[in-house]
Amino acid sequence: MEKQEKDNFRPPIVTLMGHVDHGKTTLLDAIRKTNIVGREHGGITQHIGAYQITFQDKPITFVDTPGHAAFEKMRSRGAEVADIVILVVAATEGVKPQTVEAIKHAQNANKPAIVAFTKTDLPNINLEKVKKELEREGIIVESFGGKVPTVEVSAPKGKGIEDLLEMILLLWQLSPQQSLPDAPLEAVVVESFLDKNRGSVNTVIIKEGTLKLGQKIKKDNETITVKALIDDRGKNIPQAEPGKPVEVLGFKKVLEVGSIVHDLTITKTHESQKSASFADIIAKAEESRAKFKVIIKADVTGSLEAILTNLPENLLVVSAGVGEVTQADITTAKVAQAPILAFNVRVDKAANSQADKEGVIIKKYNVIYDLLSDIEDVVVGFEKAKQELKITGRAKIVASFDIEGKKIAGVMVTHGKLKNGDNIVVKRADGSSMETKIISLKRFKKNIESVSNGQDCGLGIDPALDFKEGDIIESLG
Repeated sequence: MEKQEKDNFRPPIVTLMGHVDHGKTTLLDAIRKTNIVGREHGGITQHIGAYQITFQDKPITFVDTPGHAAFEKMRSRGAEVADIVILVVAATEGVKPQTVEAIKHAQNANKPAIVAFTKTDLPNINLEKVKKELEREGIIVESFGGKVPTVEVSAPKGKGIEDLLEMILLLWQLSPQQSLPDAPLEAVVVESFLDKNRGSVNTVIIKEGTLKLGQKIKKDNETITVKALIDDRGKNIPQAEPGKPVEVLGFKKVLEVGSIVHDLTITKTHESQKSASFADIIAKAEESRAKFKVIIKADVTGSLEAILTNLPENLLVVSAGVGEVTQADITTAKVAQAPILAFNVRVDKAANSQADKEGVIIKKYNVIYDLLSDIEDVVVGFEKAKQELKITGRAKIVASFDIEGKKIAGVMVTHGKLKNGDNIVVKRADGSSMETKIISLKRFKKNIESVSNGQDCGLGIDPALDFKEGDIIESLG
């Protein structure tokens, strides 16, 4: 059974987070040493931003994210790449500002957490008080009736280390992720730097697929052949499978932490797929005459969150998810009359064929900025088109005069119809516009309810505006 589990499920990826000086680095070192003692072969792990140990014949990968507030952004990315978050809290100090930040990142990433109480060998500790502080921040531990497990450790003395590792494996058994060594490559950058001898060094953790020596991979506009793969013990290895941290040599530039590396073949597939025109997308959305609707599919949760956070407010996301575009997405898009925006994901053959038959628009992206920029342009175009659809009448102000102290516009209707009670927009030659409402219409001194194309009339409005001859009136009904 253990052999089957080891073969079918990738190792859990764990990150430690907490306040500075609460013992995170010491705890990581203690975990490394525990692993070395239990090994028949192997050496001291290298500090490459992540490392993998074996405990009870099962591998566990640790991401070593920084603990200082200055690296909040990087630490947040660490929470996104990880499957489990170890919240490190010193029993002597309790919850501190960076503890609260760590809790926020873990909660935002929706990751299961384990609280590791450190420095438990020191005198004058009050764990009940610390647990209450955690409860105020939304972390309710098991002894308080919650679901968050706790482990008491003392890294310098090696106390509780194995208990912590057992808890990680237990938590992982509840929701393991399948190992996908044959899937398209998806590797997350967890550390990167420039070395004077080796050049750009980027540490990645393989989430899916297999990264091999000599393999062609791509990030942004840079395509490289992998020159070397170096594991966390400094050994050159021929390949790395899901869950494995490894240094990659071959990139000319230092990659941003949290970015995703893909197979060149998959990237080429994205680039070769047909691109929908903005006119096609707007035409599809106009049929709904409502908010511009979209369906979004992204490669990983971090990408999806970045996209959703930065979308225009006047956009309606019908559906959003992680993974390739499927036939179910096409069906949803057809019903919603919405295009699909696909970021770094494939479209399976059946879905592609169905999209062609149903007339569903799929637009693919490899850069988030391009997606956001394009959608901003499309939404602006859609709003203009929607505004045109709303216009029931248009007129030109040809004169203005006062009647009983009220300013009246003499207008000539050039399109459609104006009705008493219509909401209107008064547009000027400089591009500015003002909104008001028709409260009276008169022709030949008689009150009328409407006036049509080719007719003139006197028009009263409220609230009053400082209009002038040449201004255009558009009625929105």
